[in-house]
Amino acid sequence: MITIKQSTLSLIMFISLFGCIDPSSEDLWSISIDNTLETNSFARNVTVVQDTAFVAAGQSGIQLWNLRDQYLINDFQEYWVPGGTNPDNFNDLSLIEVDTLNKLIFVSETNQNVMIFSYQQNDTLIYFNDILSSRTKDLISFPSDSGSFVMYAADNDDGMKWSIFTFYDDCAFGFPCYKPSFPAINAAEISTPGSPQGIDSDGNNYVVMAVDQLGVELFSIDSLGAFPSLVGRVDTEGNAEKVTLMTDGVYVACDDAGAAFIPIESFSSDNIIYRFAEDLTVDHIAIKGNIASLTLGSKGIALYDVSDPTSPTEKGIFPVGYSYRSVFWEDKLLVCTREGLRVLTIEQ
Repeated sequence: MITIKQSTLSLIMFISLFGCIDPSSEDLWSISIDNTLETNSFARNVTVVQDTAFVAAGQSGIQLWNLRDQYLINDFQEYWVPGGTNPDNFNDLSLIEVDTLNKLIFVSETNQNVMIFSYQQNDTLIYFNDILSSRTKDLISFPSDSGSFVMYAADNDDGMKWSIFTFYDDCAFGFPCYKPSFPAINAAEISTPGSPQGIDSDGNNYVVMAVDQLGVELFSIDSLGAFPSLVGRVDTEGNAEKVTLMTDGVYVACDDAGAAFIPIESFSSDNIIYRFAEDLTVDHIAIKGNIASLTLGSKGIALYDVSDPTSPTEKGIFPVGYSYRSVFWEDKLLVCTREGLRVLTIEQ
């Protein structure tokens, strides 16, 4: 009995001395919400060009925000079709990409084709035409010249779609449009056994695509607009949904299986993969320097130190609202949420 009492007393003393200390919390980062740019509908996606955020604001259409002074530049809830007498309205935008050289905005609504708009007139959005397909889950574009651009897209039905699109003055019914000029349309698809969900590219060397249950595929390109060539495929735990290409490898959002980092060399040799955030449901990953921002849907965002990408370190989970996507702008983090576009400062 004496031995039991002594052991119990020792345990109580240990808890008293050390129970209130949380070693993991000492190294956690903190955030502050500097502002919320109110988009009136869900801020589902964002592309940043210099100091301007182009926001796919769900049912509120396309919004352009000045990030430096944090004010709304333009609010495009409707657009004009050449020859039309009345403007059309947006329903629920979920994808957005911008070509500043050609003054184009590419957007897609849920289960709809990708639409091309000119924003050259400051207060008016002019529709050109639709491209790609209604099963486009993600896209990335690069201007190749004045009047043309290269686009790579993750098509959930057909694999990777890519083309050089060129401006034509006279398309159907005499109106201008953009249509593929290279390659021939039947060569503009690269089939995959998976179901593409996300895509990214550096525009110089690689295109990477998330193919759901079959992991991630890496393609090499000799130059912008060259035929992509498959380097290899790496399987992931869970469903590979979105990918972020960096110089040394690929970060993958794997839904219920968390996240992963795949070194570039793994696609052609040993298939090594480094998993992290395995207890989280990760929808998208943004990277800047040693910081990884993981969007977690209803749980907000998680921050990780990826100074060593083979061993990321958790730095906190932050309930900033239902989050869809994040992107870095200078020393700030922008998070697309149902409350609007959050502007955050991260304190390391």
